[in-house]
Amino acid sequence: MPDIAPPADCPGTPVIESLAAGQPLVRVHDQTRPPAAFNPTPRPAPQHGDPVRGGRFDSADGAYAYLYAGLNHKAAFAETFGRDLDYTAPGPRPLPRFRWQAKAVTICEATRRLQLVYVQAGGAQQLGQDDWLTHCDEDGYPTCRQWAAAIKRWSPDADGLTWRSKRDPAEPVVALWGDPATAETGCGLLNATHVTYPLEHGTGRDLLEEFLTDWRLYLEP
Repeated sequence: MPDIAPPADCPGTPVIESLAAGQPLVRVHDQTRPPAAFNPTPRPAPQHGDPVRGGRFDSADGAYAYLYAGLNHKAAFAETFGRDLDYTAPGPRPLPRFRWQAKAVTICEATRRLQLVYVQAGGAQQLGQDDWLTHCDEDGYPTCRQWAAAIKRWSPDADGLTWRSKRDPAEPVVALWGDPATAETGCGLLNATHVTYPLEHGTGRDLLEEFLTDWRLYLEP
């Protein structure tokens, strides 16, 4: 498996996919955070023996802010709640309250046309990688972040990355790059123009419970 550092130069031609201005992007986020806010937190490789924090394509050094989203509710929920599950437990399984309490789901919109590097299948091969880049476990994230920085350098006009969710391969997801100075307001790439639904009650809870049924999950009381 290619748990290797990226080369200095891209061995092929990055594959670019576009999202139109106004494209809905679904975010699951803490209620205390603006839904379109990017994360500017640097995520360097942890010390030996420490756990890996953060997401797959976070910035290792804080050179760019980052944001993850799905193109629909199913993708956003799969990426957020479809991880670290006990697949062998019989019957319906509880999704722990701390995983969904005080969270909300919001549909944001792209403020302009977005150019995204496709990082799976042939797109990964063009970069000198394979599907390890989007399927490895958390211990591979520090290397994935090196690749994200390299791809950003190789594709200076791109706004981020796109691939199919590891948890639900039918669903496309994105990671966007932005200026840390404007991270709180969406980096000029996203607007939160739609209603925000808390996941603890009402429409938000209905959407989440509908998703969880297919995953053999239910909300822990």
